Amino acid sequence: MAQDARPYQNELDAAIAAAVAAGEAVKDLYDRAAAATYAKGDGSPVTDADLAADRAIREVLAARFPHDPILSEEVQDDLRRLESDRCWIVDPIDGTEQFIARTGEFDVLVAFAEQGRPVAAAGYQPTTGTLVVATKGGGAWVRRGGEAQRPLRFAPAGDAVRLASSKWFGAPENAPIMRALAEKLGVAPERATVTGISPRMFIEPRAIDAMIGVRIGGDQFMAFEWDFAVGDLVFHEGGGVVTDLEGAPLRYNKPVPRNEGGLVAAADPGAHAQVLAALREVRENLAADR
Repeated sequence: MAQDARPYQNELDAAIAAAVAAGEAVKDLYDRAAAATYAKGDGSPVTDADLAADRAIREVLAARFPHDPILSEEVQDDLRRLESDRCWIVDPIDGTEQFIARTGEFDVLVAFAEQGRPVAAAGYQPTTGTLVVATKGGGAWVRRGGEAQRPLRFAPAGDAVRLASSKWFGAPENAPIMRALAEKLGVAPERATVTGISPRMFIEPRAIDAMIGVRIGGDQFMAFEWDFAVGDLVFHEGGGVVTDLEGAPLRYNKPVPRNEGGLVAAADPGAHAQVLAALREVRENLAADR
């Protein structure tokens, strides 16, 4: 998958190798329906496939970048990362519930962050063999199954921005905000999704142009760094924009790796600006009415 003079090429190659190796382990267990499910301490599910994917990712990264810390959903936090400008941020299976439900809608996510921002990333969907990659300043690329790799650029949303939220990003409790936002923009909100911000989200044919993460009240906790890092970089390099509700870029490798400021992810800058401005007004109006 070599590209000419792509920045962070070594890190990208490692991310791809790790994501694909983990994806192969996941697909084997998925195809054989051989992954047992357990409950983590917080009650969320984890499967043998999550753990196998985590091991595969760690093997690849340890061989290529043995001194880099890794932040993973499935293993105790490596606090060495707080003293390093370099950190790998990985989600062995983004969409464990979808793995268990056998919908195929899950991905292996491997991102490399430097100085608080993702700069190389690979997302791999094991069930279809879809690989989406990006590097800071190097663009985004996609390869589907046996197809040739191609550059990834998102088509602009146009006048009617299709909006959605997710069960992970405040839905269905945020329905009053989403309805008011849709009315403000003159569109109809799409049905809330059951997935997060997969790096495949804005690839054509796409169902939405903007994903909104917003909650009623002041708490705007919106998933963890491993849920967002790959999609954040892919969306930016594909022509989109990802910010919190104030329009600020998300930061990574934080002491507490949570995304606390909400989410506005859009397929192009114009749609992002339009949604962000309307959302601010809607939230201010709803706050004034309470």
